[in-house]
Amino acid sequence: MDTLLSPILTKRLANFKITSKKQVRGGHKGERRSKRLGSSLEFSDFRLYHPGDDLRQIDWNTVARTGKYYIKQFMDEQELAITIHMDCTKSMGINEGKWLRAKQLAATFSFLSLANADRVEIVPLASPTRRLPSTKGKAMVNRALSFIEGIALATDDQTFGESLIQKSKQGRLGGCQIIISDFLEDPTDLFHAIKQMQAKHQQVLLVQVVLPEEQDPDYLGDLKLIDIESSGVREVSMSPRVVQNYKQLFEAHIQRLQSFCNPRGIDFIQSPTSVSLERMIFSTLMGKGWIGR
Repeated sequence: MDTLLSPILTKRLANFKITSKKQVRGGHKGERRSKRLGSSLEFSDFRLYHPGDDLRQIDWNTVARTGKYYIKQFMDEQELAITIHMDCTKSMGINEGKWLRAKQLAATFSFLSLANADRVEIVPLASPTRRLPSTKGKAMVNRALSFIEGIALATDDQTFGESLIQKSKQGRLGGCQIIISDFLEDPTDLFHAIKQMQAKHQQVLLVQVVLPEEQDPDYLGDLKLIDIESSGVREVSMSPRVVQNYKQLFEAHIQRLQSFCNPRGIDFIQSPTSVSLERMIFSTLMGKGWIGR
C-alpha cells in the first residue's frame, strides 16, 4: 500500500470524498443524498397524511398547531457505484513513472470510494489481469490497493478503445466511470464507449497520464522510432521543425478530446508525471471539483 499511497497521504485523503455532480440514484444504502425519499436522519419536508402512511411519521406538534395530520419526510442516502477503468496497453508502460502514476491515481480514487461507503470496481483494460469485482467498505482498502499494485500490462496488441467498448456494454444504469489512460490513440472507439456510458446516465471522468517528453519532446538528430504497441519502425530526422510539427499534432489531438468532452459535461484533465501526486490531487482534482469534503 505504501508504494502507491504514503501513510501521510492516506491520512489526508481520509477527509475527502469523490464528488458526484448528480444526486445519487442507487439500490444500496450509503452516505450520499439520493433523489428518493427514505429513512435517513436528514429531514426533507412535510406533507399531508394519506391513508396507508406510516403512523410513526406523523408530526404531532404540527397536528397540535394546525389541526391537520402531517408526516415528516426524510432524505434517502445511497452509495455511489464507481468503476475505475485503467488503460494497460503497452504505451502505458513505456516509462516506469508513467505506469506508477496511473496506478497511484487508481489507488487514490479507490481509497476515496471505499473510505466513504461507496462501491468500487477496478477494470484493467487490455490486461491479462482480471477485474476486481464490485466491492465496498474501508476493510477492503488494502485488498484494492494490492490488486492495483499487481495489475499487469498488456501482452498483445489489443487497443485501449476496443477494450473500453466491450466493458461499456456491461455497465449498469447510473454511477461514475473514471477512465485513466494516456489517450494516445485514435479516439473514435473512446468516443463510442463514452456515448454508451452516457446513454446509461453514467457520469464520466477522464484523466490523461502524460510524460513531459510526450508533450514537449527535446529529441534532435537522426533517430529510429519504434512503436511499442505495434513494433512498427520509422526513421526520422528530428529537426526543430519536425518537433514543432509534432507539438501541433499533439495539441490538435488534445483539442479533439476536449471538443468532444466539453459539450457533454465530461471533465478531461491531464496528469503530467512531472507534477507531484499531492499537487495533482489537492490542486488539480480539487480545483476541478472531482473531490471535496
